[in-house]
Amino acid sequence: AMKEEYQVTLQSQMGPREGRLTLQYKGSFVTGTLKLVGYVNAVRGLRSEDGTLHLFHSIQTAVSTFPCESVLQLQEGRLTGATIAKACRMQWRGTRVAQKP
Repeated sequence: AMKEEYQVTLQSQMGPREGRLTLQYKGSFVTGTLKLVGYVNAVRGLRSEDGTLHLFHSIQTAVSTFPCESVLQLQEGRLTGATIAKACRMQWRGTRVAQKP
């Protein structure tokens, strides 16, 4: 299974948040983790043939944990997209920093 790691910035209501997204692909299934503000959140979802990722994950803060849904586009090592859940609307951008077979 291919494994990738991205340095990501999420534009939240509280300003930009730096994080790290690790993804592992098995066919069209995606699993991984999103490390953000000191918390590690599990990520799962699907990758379509055009490179769109549809991810389900939580975003944990000191106060609470929000269930989130994110739609991201992957192109040539760059990541863009948005979290579209009511509780958390954020723009994503990122750069691939590692890729392992």
